[in-house]
Amino acid sequence: MYNSIESDEILIERIKKGDVEAFNPLVERYKLPLYKVMYRMVYNQDDAEDLVEEAFIRAYKAIKRFEQGRSFFSWLCRIAVNNAINFMKKERRGQVQPLETVEYSLTAKKGNPVEMTKEKMLQEKVTRAMSRLPEEFRTILVLRVEEEFSYEQISTILRIPKGTVMSRLARARQKLRDLFSEMGVK
Repeated sequence: MYNSIESDEILIERIKKGDVEAFNPLVERYKLPLYKVMYRMVYNQDDAEDLVEEAFIRAYKAIKRFEQGRSFFSWLCRIAVNNAINFMKKERRGQVQPLETVEYSLTAKKGNPVEMTKEKMLQEKVTRAMSRLPEEFRTILVLRVEEEFSYEQISTILRIPKGTVMSRLARARQKLRDLFSEMGVK
């Protein structure tokens, strides 16, 4: 049995020594944050769940190659992002699920119905605009803006230089502004 305060490093060492059960706390700790990243990349609940599951399976199989002292979540995210990019290239999905299907529902908020409707409409436009971005731009925006990873973390996850992260982020923001302009979002 494991408690939630055991560090990633301790759990990973136990896994490397053959303790299969030590992987469960890592899954519990990171499944929701990883799901959020995957959903924002593919905008489909079922696909995001599949990508999260696949990422954990791949991470478990490759755990012996994990270098202690590094961030497990960044390493796991790199695996998941690479899977998601490959998935999007194969699928080329343009379908976006309605926001009601994700874990965060605006209808659960209390407040002014008119304001809630405006906010929901704006979020749906943002979702549509994000889904129209090329994968490399969407990935950068999700990791930096929505998940608040540092440039260094994104560089590690995507295996690109920090300068490339910064330039792609600037281009992604400009492309998103252009899409908003086309959609009439101010």
